[in-house]
Amino acid sequence: MQWLTSLSNRLKINRLASTVIDSLWQANCPLCKRSTDGILCKDCDRQISACQSPEFLQADYPISPDLPLYSWGIYDGALKRAIAACKYGNHPAIMEAIAEKIATTWKRSPHAKALIQNYKKLSVIPIPLHANKLKSRGFNQAEILAQRFCDLSALPCHPQLLQRVKDTKAQMQTKSITERNQNLSHAFAVPLPHRSPQTNPRSVILVDDIYTTGATIHEAIATLAHSNLIVRAVVVISRPQFKK
Repeated sequence: MQWLTSLSNRLKINRLASTVIDSLWQANCPLCKRSTDGILCKDCDRQISACQSPEFLQADYPISPDLPLYSWGIYDGALKRAIAACKYGNHPAIMEAIAEKIATTWKRSPHAKALIQNYKKLSVIPIPLHANKLKSRGFNQAEILAQRFCDLSALPCHPQLLQRVKDTKAQMQTKSITERNQNLSHAFAVPLPHRSPQTNPRSVILVDDIYTTGATIHEAIATLAHSNLIVRAVVVISRPQFKK
């Protein structure tokens, strides 16, 4: 029976080693630090899902009468913490997890389906970061969001179509509408090789993480329009709950 005891001991050691290896390789949730098999743990994922907006298409708050705003969630609670953790805690994978939620909602939206039918060659452009901020942060959260959204929605993603050429300060640091507009004035540019001729405008969707005053989005739209890149919709993770 000695061989049986030896075998039993070896099995126990193997199970222990397997447990240790699993614990070493298993990721932790970037929000609560608990172990998880995915990007987020089930509890944090559930809390973020609870922030989903009742309506994806913000019909009462369009960018302009002919330009719809699609916002997946309300900028509050777990969703707000998740965006902050991504941007300031160096957790870019959070954007991928949220992009999957947006893509699922997009594919179910009759308004989104109608938009795709109306504009057959839509492409997606994320709001860019200035090179200085990109170097500091290490990634552009809007680009990660847009790329994963496009992967799941079968839309082409073209971050190279828009550049941020002015190193603006954070909009939250501005104190008035005038200062916000001045801060963003001429902040963007379309590289010369990507400008479309007047006879052949291109239709695009802008993607960003948060929509607040709309100053950043409006400046980007104007810049793209000058190069005949026409924004047909704006898709964001979230916006504050506007008061009517």
